[in-house]
This record gives sequence, structure tokens and C-alpha cells, in this order.
Amino acid sequence: MIKTIAVYLSAICILIATGLANAGERNEGISCVSKGSNVTATYDKGSNGQVVNTQINIGQSYKGGKCMGRCGGACGGWAPSAWTKDCLDHDICIVDQDGENGLSFDKNCGDEFNHAADDYTFGVWRGCRG
Repeated sequence: MIKTIAVYLSAICILIATGLANAGERNEGISCVSKGSNVTATYDKGSNGQVVNTQINIGQSYKGGKCMGRCGGACGGWAPSAWTKDCLDHDICIVDQDGENGLSFDKNCGDEFNHAADDYTFGVWRGCRG
């Protein structure tokens, strides 16, 4: 009985993950990006699922936002910070959608924040230093 339930739960998780991947916007894992390279940022607009793709030069300003692709707030500081694809997606979403606070419960960019959380925490250890 427990094995059957586990199989059904696994199947449901796979279907959900497939549906999210088909939406065009997804968690990239910890994927490093290099300053100066051109990368396509991808995010979905709020709950309507419209996917937005924006070509961006990593580390450059975009509509007033600075250091696109750098995890964490601001551009400088004494602490090392990772440069990753998920952080880029979140940065672009916040600038384009006038993110309220940039955190997990932000109505437009909360899912991008969640995708970038592991990048922020472990990206430097993975060597994503731009």
C-alpha cells in the first residue's frame, strides 16, 4: 500500500514539474553566468503565465537596475556574491514588473526569487563569481 502511494505521489510530482517546465520559465539550478556575456533572462508575468524573454549583457545596467545577474542586493560591498542565471531572471523581473519587495511573496517575481534562493546561498561556493 505504501509503495503504491509513493508511486502515485512521484507521478504527480513529475506531472507538476513537466507542466512548469512547459510554461517556459523554470529553475535553472545553480548556473553561473559571466560578466560581459549576453544571456536571455526569462520570467513569467505574475499568475497569467505570460513568459517574457529579455536579452541582457551580464553586469550592465537595465532600465535603471544595476549589476544584472548578481545575486543579492546592490552591486558592491565587501562580501563575495554569485552571478547566476536564476538571479538574472529575478533581477530582470523586478525591474520590468516594478517588484514590490523582491521576496518570495512578491506577486510578480516571487517564484523567480524562490528559484534564485539556492544560487544566492551556494553560488559562490560553486564558483559563480562572474
